[in-house]
Amino acid sequence: MLKPVDKQRVAEEVAEQLRSSILTGRYPVGSKLPPERELSKQLRVNRASLREALKKLEHLGLVRIRQGDGTRVQDFMATAGIELVQHLPPLAVDHPELIRDLLEFHRLFGHELGRLAAARAEPADVERLRDLASRAEAAATMTELFDLDAAFCGELARISRNQIVVLLVNTVREGIRNFVPVLADATAGDLVRSHHRELIAAVERGEVTDALAD
Repeated sequence: MLKPVDKQRVAEEVAEQLRSSILTGRYPVGSKLPPERELSKQLRVNRASLREALKKLEHLGLVRIRQGDGTRVQDFMATAGIELVQHLPPLAVDHPELIRDLLEFHRLFGHELGRLAAARAEPADVERLRDLASRAEAAATMTELFDLDAAFCGELARISRNQIVVLLVNTVREGIRNFVPVLADATAGDLVRSHHRELIAAVERGEVTDALAD
């Protein structure tokens, strides 16, 4: 059931509840959310806050708001963007394939970054990568490790000298960080560290194809 929300951060809390209800299938694709009057009564919020929350969901690609048709749930796999990733961790318990997909994306995207970096890196760039990888090897917690991994990916993006890639990494970073609690096992940590070593070796040699090798 939907719950009343506090007055602070009202729109965001409303959006969070409705987003969860959509992602968990309470409101399936093609269905309509209850009318604004009913939703605002359940949540005990005013219509202005509710409309702001619905706009947030529309921006994420979860719903479509049409006058005369109400608010209808979209197929987010067809309409949502990368920003939705940060809201998926709660689903990972029942949908372990999300973890597989995340790790697969991390590896594939890292390889593409490595390919660009291998072609464009300078000696000082490699030293910065080595420093981050060394700190990741010594990381005491998964949170510390994934923070360093985010910094490592950010450095690879900077070395790529591609502004769009840098912006994409910035967008993805928070989404991956939110998965840390469900990735907190030794296997995930080993994969991250070995990935760093592989990429550094390829970038250091400047061999573009090696950066893509498994």
